[in-house]
Amino acid sequence: MSAVQDTESQHLKALLGITFASLLLVAVKGSALLQYWQQTHHILLEFGSLPKTSSYLPDTPLIREWKRQWQNTSDYWAGVMAQSESRMLLAGQLLLVGDKAIPAPVLPVVAAPVCPKQEIITQACPEPKPIAQQTEVKPAVNESPAVYATPAAAMTASVTTNSAADTPAPEHRDEPDSLQPDSLEPTPLEPLPEATPEAIAAAQGPITLTANDRILLVGDSLMQGLAPHLMTNLKRKYKVETMDLSKHSTGLTYPAFFDWPATVEDAFELEDYSVVIVFLGANDPWDMTIHGRYIRFGSEPWAAVYRERVARIINTAATHRARLIWLGVPPLGREDLLGKAPKLNAIYAEEAAKMPLFARFVATDPTLTSDGSSFTKFLELPDRGSVMVRTDDGVHFTTQGHRLLANLTLTQFGAANTGKTPTNTADTATDNKITQR
Repeated sequence: MSAVQDTESQHLKALLGITFASLLLVAVKGSALLQYWQQTHHILLEFGSLPKTSSYLPDTPLIREWKRQWQNTSDYWAGVMAQSESRMLLAGQLLLVGDKAIPAPVLPVVAAPVCPKQEIITQACPEPKPIAQQTEVKPAVNESPAVYATPAAAMTASVTTNSAADTPAPEHRDEPDSLQPDSLEPTPLEPLPEATPEAIAAAQGPITLTANDRILLVGDSLMQGLAPHLMTNLKRKYKVETMDLSKHSTGLTYPAFFDWPATVEDAFELEDYSVVIVFLGANDPWDMTIHGRYIRFGSEPWAAVYRERVARIINTAATHRARLIWLGVPPLGREDLLGKAPKLNAIYAEEAAKMPLFARFVATDPTLTSDGSSFTKFLELPDRGSVMVRTDDGVHFTTQGHRLLANLTLTQFGAANTGKTPTNTADTATDNKITQR
């Protein structure tokens, strides 16, 4: 019998340990779990972010608020109990002595008002001073005494001075001090250059790079696979520095999970970038919830909201005079994503066309498909035969697929001295195996 009890006790302890560990995990990683649920199941929960773990530490605002609420509740129930006790005592006294137990009302004592004594204060007007006593003229500070030709002129100047002294000074107005830097208004940004046909034709050519340029990479897990190839080749060919901000499971549909437009704006506040390369969209073909309203993917309200977020990124780059390359989403082979990429690419292309001097849309379908439009897992490459360019999940790319994307992106650039488009010579190291059919 004792062995059975020991076993049950161990099971109970294990269950309590698992429960405690689960609660601790929710407390520590609650926000991360909530975001993962939203991004994985594409359901935007309206719970908001959970409090940080540090907010549960002693003497934090959250703990102090809980103590205050607990104290208010305790005081309320203490008052209720005291009032109940007093009523029970009065009820018992009424049963014993009757109405004599009712305390006599206490009449308020009203004091008669006392009017204050009225005092009449009179003040005599000052006697006017004779004009003869005001003939003395005192020079102002840091000024030389005035010299008058006759006593009459001196007397006239004295009367004028006294009249000006009796006149109230004009209201002082703060004038901006041009020497104070804090009073200067911020210099407005220069207007964007006019998109003339000549300027548009020049902007459509290769983007020239120099060693002083910096490139910003923006995207999801697709960009995470592409970024190493781009960074290596851009550094080797043009000696430019590249900042990779790509983050998996992100997009523009769920800014509560990760806000890309705000992230790009913050990046430009910290550094100056000459070029921005965007590769987003694989995580975006889902419905939205805007202010409690459910919006279907592909509908006009959905497209309007999504278009605004795309335009915000493009406008940020244009405002900072940076060139932007938006890579289109290739055809997706997963069943729940079939046929959705073209709707996203149409928005990217239309918004980039509104800023032709700074933004361009680069379609990836011709490079990554056999017919230019449908999902292709294997491609026939010269001197290589059939190679696998997409993974089994129907979304991501193999190493060879990333090389093809890198080659396509590199054709958008040229050296500053020649302006010629570089050849497709992305990293083709033989240590990376190519999976063939």
